[in-house]
Amino acid sequence: MLVSFLCLVMLASCATMRKIDAASILRSTTLEFEAISLDSVNINKDLFPEKGLASSLLPNPQVVTTLQNFARGIIEKELGTASLDIALSATNSSKDTLWIRSFNANITLDTIISLPVSLKDTSLLKPGKNSMSVKTQFPLDMRIFKLPDVRHFKIVGIIEVALDSAGATIPLDFNIERDISDEEMNKIMDTVRTSIINGIVNNWVGAILPGGF
Repeated sequence: MLVSFLCLVMLASCATMRKIDAASILRSTTLEFEAISLDSVNINKDLFPEKGLASSLLPNPQVVTTLQNFARGIIEKELGTASLDIALSATNSSKDTLWIRSFNANITLDTIISLPVSLKDTSLLKPGKNSMSVKTQFPLDMRIFKLPDVRHFKIVGIIEVALDSAGATIPLDFNIERDISDEEMNKIMDTVRTSIINGIVNNWVGAILPGGF
């Protein structure tokens, strides 16, 4: 009985020490913003009802109206979503590798919108500088016309790490803020505009010929 008790005490002590070690490493770990870019644009498949080939050879008035409204800065209903990639870097100043067990954060673009972000792929923070990529979905509604005015964003959240895949986790709160350059935002908007127009036309063609070309 005593031996079992001592074993439990030792295990608890080891777990505590590992947790302290992880917390110590976290104190010397920093997260920084690298870049923001557009990954893809997805247009809602149900924007235009499917029609037979014979009745769809002429330009679809819905497609024409949607494109004309978009050119005038009008979106009457959500067109789809734009996937944004945010590149971060995490510098682990220790000699130990950290396992990322969870990542919960939100990105705020000025006062326009706040969106949840999720971590892509990365599960380890090795010693040194690590590349991290997070993503979010921006709704293609009237707010996209305000994107060119965005000049500041921040990511606020919690990342939980451990010293091994099954170890006790330690949370790290982070708050990253950065200005966005004209070049970055103009590049995103140019791609969004082109992708939306192409996507709307492709959806219309898909409604005529479900199998595509």
